[in-house]
Amino acid sequence: MSELRRDPLLRRWTIIAPERRAQLIGRRLARPLAEEEVPCPFCPGNEHLNPQEIYVARADGTSRSPHGWAVRITPDRQPLLRVEGAVERRGVGLFDLMSATGAHELVSDTPDHHAHWADFDLAQMERLLHSYLTRFNDLRNDRRFRQAVIMKNHGAPWSRYPHHHSHIVAMPFIPRRIDDEFIGAREYYHLKERCVFCDALREEEKRGDRVIVANDDFVALAPFASGFPFETWVLPRRHMADFGEVGARTIPALATIFCAIMAKLRSTLLDPHFSLALHSGPLNGGHHEEFHWHWELIPHLSGELGMEWATGVYFNPIAPEDAAACLRHGTPLV
Repeated sequence: MSELRRDPLLRRWTIIAPERRAQLIGRRLARPLAEEEVPCPFCPGNEHLNPQEIYVARADGTSRSPHGWAVRITPDRQPLLRVEGAVERRGVGLFDLMSATGAHELVSDTPDHHAHWADFDLAQMERLLHSYLTRFNDLRNDRRFRQAVIMKNHGAPWSRYPHHHSHIVAMPFIPRRIDDEFIGAREYYHLKERCVFCDALREEEKRGDRVIVANDDFVALAPFASGFPFETWVLPRRHMADFGEVGARTIPALATIFCAIMAKLRSTLLDPHFSLALHSGPLNGGHHEEFHWHWELIPHLSGELGMEWATGVYFNPIAPEDAAACLRHGTPLV
């Protein structure tokens, strides 16, 4: 039976409609992207296509030649935001205009052209997460930037290259989607003097039916009011608003969670396309008491329909308890 669920953080209603499950299964996407007949800019040997290195991580014992990298970060050659110049703001009539100043970095997640995140061993996942953390903390030193987002789209129809890669984008403003979380978290904190994420974590672990995998430092779960089928959040157990506070000691624990989640997505949903994003507190350290950084992972199993577009009320044919159980046990979606 369908039911409405309200997300206390985003203050939105979600329709949980398990009777629409069969409709989802009939149209899910599982087709790989076609290879383009062009050199892959993410492969070793093609570094000249993205020659300016910002950061490189190497495996132990790997050659220090230009091709001997495990994770490589370069400026995006077609950036959404450009690092040059000051942030300029001005009005145009009743509208506001701001220069497209920021940073857009391209991450080669692996030197292996065919490796999926689900294929990564723990060491490679640790190197990638440590690379993210290093760049995140370096970007906060630029006072022009207020927010940094790490994001990945696997199987995006607009991407020319199937080689796994991701993006780090720093912005001179707080994007609306994240600001909505800040507002919801602040309102909850002012009402109860507690973090809404910490309260949700305690409730989820007490119940257990929406927890997918956990260790001493992190929990992966299906949110109560999931807006998308098999939506998954990864959160630290310890209250932290800022992803930059993650220490070297906990990176292996986070890597373990990601390796487990990727393996479960592959076995349950047959290697779906997905999007992944880090939501952290602002780079200036604000919202320390009320916010809690987390990763949000959305498998692309169905498109947004008219209801979502028209009203912002999301339609989800898979109850998060059922999604968590499938992922927890590696049960294929049928």
